[in-house]
Amino acid sequence: MEIIQFLEGVSPWWWVILAFALGSIEMATMSFFLIWPGLAALAMAGLLVISPNMSGPAQIATYAVMSIVFTFAGRFLVAKYGDGGGTADTTLNNRSSLLIGRSAKVLEFDAGDGAVEIEGTRWQARWADGQTAKAGASVRVTKADPMMVYVENVK
Repeated sequence: MEIIQFLEGVSPWWWVILAFALGSIEMATMSFFLIWPGLAALAMAGLLVISPNMSGPAQIATYAVMSIVFTFAGRFLVAKYGDGGGTADTTLNNRSSLLIGRSAKVLEFDAGDGAVEIEGTRWQARWADGQTAKAGASVRVTKADPMMVYVENVK
């Protein structure tokens, strides 16, 4: 019952302190769970500014409900709009994907397979439609796998 008596005359700053404490723990653990109760504590501080005479039990109940609502809403929003679980199409640490759209110089080609040079580096290359090109011709990279680039004529 001491906590309820404490909450009777509590300043909104105590809720802000709780929010920052939960946020600090969240940053240290990176659990992505404590952020929601932390945001609920921040919202509770705002609510206490608007309604400073809120009783202790009402504060606890409101905070509990807001924590649950924020947690479920946050999880839903992260699942819907988040990073996609790591499936984002990124070029970070994927050198071959950085080559798409770049020009390359043909070193050799025979029956749709060959090699091109991009900034001094030799890459295995393939034409998507089985064409071929003469050595020294300029082509454009349209697709890239870790060990192979796919090219087309420069238009």
